Amino acid sequence: MRRFRLGGARYLIAALGALMIVVSCADESNPAQSSSGTGLSPAPMVLPMVAAGSRTTAWLGKNGTVLSWGDNTSGEIGDGSTTKRITPVRVHDLGAKNKAQAITMGESHVLLVTVDGRVLAWGHNKSGQVGDAETPNDRPLPREVPGLHDVRAVSAGASFSLTLSADGTVRAWGNNQSGQLGDGNAPIDHASAAVVQGLGKGSSVVRLAAGLSFGLVLERTGAVLAWGNGTSGQLGIGSQGKVSAPTQVRGLGPGSGVVAIAAGGSFALALKADGTVVAWGNNASGQLGDGTAPRDHPTPVQVAGIRPGSGIHAIAAGGSHAVAVRKDGSVLAWGNNSSGQLGDGTAPVDHATPVAVPLPGGVR
Repeated sequence: MRRFRLGGARYLIAALGALMIVVSCADESNPAQSSSGTGLSPAPMVLPMVAAGSRTTAWLGKNGTVLSWGDNTSGEIGDGSTTKRITPVRVHDLGAKNKAQAITMGESHVLLVTVDGRVLAWGHNKSGQVGDAETPNDRPLPREVPGLHDVRAVSAGASFSLTLSADGTVRAWGNNQSGQLGDGNAPIDHASAAVVQGLGKGSSVVRLAAGLSFGLVLERTGAVLAWGNGTSGQLGIGSQGKVSAPTQVRGLGPGSGVVAIAAGGSFALALKADGTVVAWGNNASGQLGDGTAPRDHPTPVQVAGIRPGSGIHAIAAGGSHAVAVRKDGSVLAWGNNSSGQLGDGTAPVDHATPVAVPLPGGVR
């Protein structure tokens, strides 16, 4: 989830693998609210919010209205049809009872958190990622995910879903072929929410993020845990392969100072309280930012040029590129630039270390 200020207006932007913060958990995209990895502060929601799937976009307004547009093959628009919408349409039946305060999208499914902490889902459901205990039919209308209450954070991977409840419980459902549900039962998919192994009631998890097929959480102590597909080293545990239960990222244990996490396609980022950023996993396009592309790294490496005191306070991970925002609003980017996603005007040249994004005058 990303927070920016453009022309005086503030927007919250959620993309694949990004954290959705609800009410009382610290915001992944605004982590520098504490001076250490052990005292993360609550972050308020900022609306409007937009979320992007593979070919679909959703918008959540300040009054809880949800609009969507784009591809609708799997019913991800949420209007009851499978008709492509080239202009925004209202998601069906989201009245006062289901007023939304956060939304996120996977590849082609949508998760919405209501103001009272329930979760609604719709769209593609082949792997059970809608979480209504039924597969494989898609859901073109929102359905409540059973058994979820007082949800404070939600994140959608490509075809699986994660939530964090107020009592610390982390739950997952959907595709589990790579162990991304973290329940130790890979490769068995689950169409209903189940507790991630070792992250039940009373856990110290404060943030979570879903990558393409792996999960990532940050504990209040500063420890980072990962599970799921690690074939490119994206679990950060020093080896490549699949792990179906949470495992500590090497070097990021209690006291690490990590205050934010982000999960990309097959790589991950962590921001520390001193303003440094570390990354691990796939590095084919330089998305780890350490200048060693195309060599992958199965343990965290420091992003080049982002030193203590850098002022970085927000990070984002795309499919194969990364973005960091300083407190003064300036932006750095690195990794894949085939479509100009680094914004520095050098496309299609990738960058294995951070480059400055030249924002228009007056934007902060």
